[in-house]
Amino acid sequence: MVDNIVRTYVWGLVFILLLGWGLTAHAGLRHELTVTVSPSSHHLSVIDRITLPPDGAKSQSFLLHAGMNPTARGGAKLISVTPAGDHGVPLERITIELVQGQREFVLEYSGEIYHPIQQLSEEYARSFSVSPGLISENGVYLSGVSHWVPQFNETTQSFSLKVTLPKGWHSVTQGARSDRQHRAEQVIDTWVLDTPQEEIYLIAGVFEEYKDVAGAVDAMVFLRQADPALANKYLDATKQYIELYRNLIGPYPYRKFALVENFWETGYGMPSFTLLGPRVIRFPFILHSSYPHEILHNWWGNGVYVDYQRGNWAEGLTSYLADHLIKEQRGQGVAYRRQVLQKYTDYVRDQKDFPLTQFRGRHSSVTEAVGYGKTLMLFHMLRQEIGDEMFTDALRQLYRRYRFKVASFDDVATVFGDASKKPLGRFFQQWVTRSGAPSLRVGNAQVTPQSDGDEEFVLSAMIEQTQDGDGYLLTVPIAVHLAGEHATYQTRITMTSKQQRFELRLQARPVRLEVDPEFDVFRRLDRNEIPPALTRAFGASRALIVLPSAASGPIRDAYRALARSWAEQRRSQIDVKYDNEINELPDGRAVWILGWNNRFRSVVQAALTDYAYKDKGDTIDIADE
Repeated sequence: MVDNIVRTYVWGLVFILLLGWGLTAHAGLRHELTVTVSPSSHHLSVIDRITLPPDGAKSQSFLLHAGMNPTARGGAKLISVTPAGDHGVPLERITIELVQGQREFVLEYSGEIYHPIQQLSEEYARSFSVSPGLISENGVYLSGVSHWVPQFNETTQSFSLKVTLPKGWHSVTQGARSDRQHRAEQVIDTWVLDTPQEEIYLIAGVFEEYKDVAGAVDAMVFLRQADPALANKYLDATKQYIELYRNLIGPYPYRKFALVENFWETGYGMPSFTLLGPRVIRFPFILHSSYPHEILHNWWGNGVYVDYQRGNWAEGLTSYLADHLIKEQRGQGVAYRRQVLQKYTDYVRDQKDFPLTQFRGRHSSVTEAVGYGKTLMLFHMLRQEIGDEMFTDALRQLYRRYRFKVASFDDVATVFGDASKKPLGRFFQQWVTRSGAPSLRVGNAQVTPQSDGDEEFVLSAMIEQTQDGDGYLLTVPIAVHLAGEHATYQTRITMTSKQQRFELRLQARPVRLEVDPEFDVFRRLDRNEIPPALTRAFGASRALIVLPSAASGPIRDAYRALARSWAEQRRSQIDVKYDNEINELPDGRAVWILGWNNRFRSVVQAALTDYAYKDKGDTIDIADE
């Protein structure tokens, strides 16, 4: 299965030319930006030569970061500058008037953009920092949210960027760097990109630059400190994964891919580069988990754009073809899917669930479990339904049809339906527009020997969907272990209603029946399928944190502060007690036992006796399954 999905596909030159991929400049909105950045004063100055789409109106308005003091020339007349509220940054709406039929004009503006990094948190487990735009001596981060480039009503734009920076600085944006000049106290970088983009980025800092080639693609690494060994690992991974996804989906859509080290912890994927935090890039597992995920986003999300108003399909597809596929190639696909379903089961309660049409991006464990996990499983079930060959063909068709265009879930459904020649309307409807998930239960299993003298048996059982509401149309894998047989009997049962009885004729006595043993169906897991995991505690509606009363003063205070911070984030859902304040642990809620000398430590040991867990006094060993 894995070999089929990653098999080489040769794209002919004639085919590429006929498609016109990337050979024609974007005919719509275009910015030719000349920028000077002064990090020490948080300041930038911009000359923007703007070309409007054909048949534009005589009067034009756009949004720009407030305080930029714009002026217009080249035949354009500035009519008004009015406050436009605060959408992450303070904005102004600028209105200009052009000569009838005029498409080009020049806008000049300058000002300060400095929005300090703010710490946000997600429940108790995850925290991250954000800034909508920042020019500082530590680095520069400007995106579409920063509104540092005039934002018209057009959804996409092309651009060139010539940026002047202090000596020793490097810039990064989308596209290819066509020139880099060194002057006495300055450097000037020139970047060009003709394909339409949803937003324009400018990243800058004092970097050590490393470079290699991946076919026709420049592989680049920008680190804040010299580290050739680390850079070479990322350059090699870039070449490896660009080749993998080029063969699987189609040509890489840009002329470069760059790893850029940010000056705070992030995990951003932009067109033709990724912006990762200094600790993140040094975790060894990132090279073959998060990093290929960000490379693949250049096909899904930054190559084919997402219709966010109707649901973000790209995160799930990217997770499926990066995180999941890599695990699958290593024989760990089943465990990965169980983990995905476990997160959904533990984190997503009915009142927090939502349909995929409402998923825009991840900002909590719930949105991750639904938006990433459910969508990933949608594509896995779709692959199981239509087979590897048709699934791969559909991926290529989706990329060809919508490269640098916006695609919705409906468009994805149409492409996969065309490729497989199967009616997939109900499949997508139930998984995309409906919230929730099925829950499965098997019962009434019976084994009946046949009386005709043959060594045959009939196994009959009932599969039931126990969730509230209507049933799902499901294809459920079944595995039956047979007496004296090494291999299992495997089949698939189609459920067209909430209860489905089935009968199987078997050549040996069945001794074990498994329903969806490899977690191929998106569903809520039964508790017996879930190993001990922190997600059960993180996702619990009520929790008790038990602190060690015998700990020394500073340690006890630190545990207390940690527990209070969790309780404040979850408000009344968490109670905090010392171990000498309770006689026994309560039922019906998650319990956190903190501290080596907590008097309930033995409860943890007893609960994990059936697992690869060893308490060695001052250390704990947990086997990696």
